Amino acid sequence: MKKLIAAFALGTLILQGCASSNNTGASTANPTAPTESYNVKGKQVERYLSTLGIPFEITMADVSRQINTNVKDLVFEDNSMDDNNYDNFMCKVWKREDITVTAQNETFNFTVPLKVWVKVGYKVMGMQLPAQELQFDFNVKFGSKFSINPNWEANVQSFPMGYDWVKKPTIRIAGYDINVTSLVEKALTSKQGTILKALDDAVRKNVDIKKYVVQAWNTSMQPYLLSDKYRTWLKINPVELQMTPLVTTGNSIKSTIAIKAYTETVTGAKPTVQPVTSVPDLKVVQQIPEDFQVGIIAEIPFSEAARLTADTLVGQNFSFKEGKYNVGVTALDIYGSNEKVVIKAGLKGSVNGNIYYKGIPTYSPETKSVYLDHFDYDLETKNLLHRTASWIFQGKFTSVMKNAMTFQIGGQVDDMKKQIQANLNKQVSKGISLNGNITDLNPDKVYLTPNSIVAVIFAKGKLNLKVDGL
Repeated sequence: MKKLIAAFALGTLILQGCASSNNTGASTANPTAPTESYNVKGKQVERYLSTLGIPFEITMADVSRQINTNVKDLVFEDNSMDDNNYDNFMCKVWKREDITVTAQNETFNFTVPLKVWVKVGYKVMGMQLPAQELQFDFNVKFGSKFSINPNWEANVQSFPMGYDWVKKPTIRIAGYDINVTSLVEKALTSKQGTILKALDDAVRKNVDIKKYVVQAWNTSMQPYLLSDKYRTWLKINPVELQMTPLVTTGNSIKSTIAIKAYTETVTGAKPTVQPVTSVPDLKVVQQIPEDFQVGIIAEIPFSEAARLTADTLVGQNFSFKEGKYNVGVTALDIYGSNEKVVIKAGLKGSVNGNIYYKGIPTYSPETKSVYLDHFDYDLETKNLLHRTASWIFQGKFTSVMKNAMTFQIGGQVDDMKKQIQANLNKQVSKGISLNGNITDLNPDKVYLTPNSIVAVIFAKGKLNLKVDGL
């Protein structure tokens, strides 16, 4: 019985040896293929938080035109003769000529040419004189601090800066003209706050900033074609609005509105967007960062990667142990398994069958190429070869295979950068234009889809949206 068991065991070993070699002593490789799988199925969107600047400049000519359009001829009217401080005073104030505007620091300085009619009663030595009607011209000077409230309404706070008399008021008593400038100034001073408030209200009511911001917001959301060749779109999803304080430069006031947004690089059909009718409240910040960011997508189809690698490897023969063992590459295929690229290589010679390598796709900014990091045999392949053909680990076969799995994408990256640069500097529609510049390119990520190796290169720069009339 013991002899029978020993003979059976010996036969089993002989059969196993025959199964792993052919008549020429060659080994047969037949490991289980790594499962094909993808963690990000069909992912083609890259999101980055960016800032889209909308610089605007208010020239004094623009302010003057707006003010003169919005401030009507009749600026102020008081038809009551009952006043707590002055016994009898009626007043009408008209704009005599166009208002002029200058800027100093963060303040608008206005000179308002006015024509005034008053009806005023005076007491002289305790006697109430009949009410006198006076007409005179003078220029009111006032300053105004202009800002924008969080709800996008214009906030105007004006303060007096004195008068320039053109025609001083006088009354005629007993055949004599009496200068009553000081009396009228006192009366006007009591009404000055009311007059300035009327001017502020006229500006606040008629200067509609929000409609321009809504227009800019909707314009920024429109998808911009980055590359027709690669069917790549830039989509901007605004989330927040910021603005720097108004600053006087020369004869104008400048500021920048910033749209904080997620920029998305989308491949395929043009994305659809829905316009908005309202925008978030404004946040005032001291500085707008220039941190526009976009992902440049370079794609290497598995079929193309397999073809390029096969052109290099298929038909090559490799010798080991000074020619004692030889293998040739007969076929090659590439696919994905989770985060790794799998290379299926068909061999013939001292090893017959298929073996499998794995590696993590990685982008090299120095060579502008995608290579496989941590490149090595699949675990089951490695275990099988250790048992049947350990000599294969001592040759250059693996290093040649790894080098063949390097794919140049510099042409795609440079082409995309040029196209992005061109498409970020153009007129979007009448009165609206983009002005952008890509300054830095850095590696971001590499992932696998069912069809491709996708490398995303992080492009950084700045992008402004110019809206004429804002």
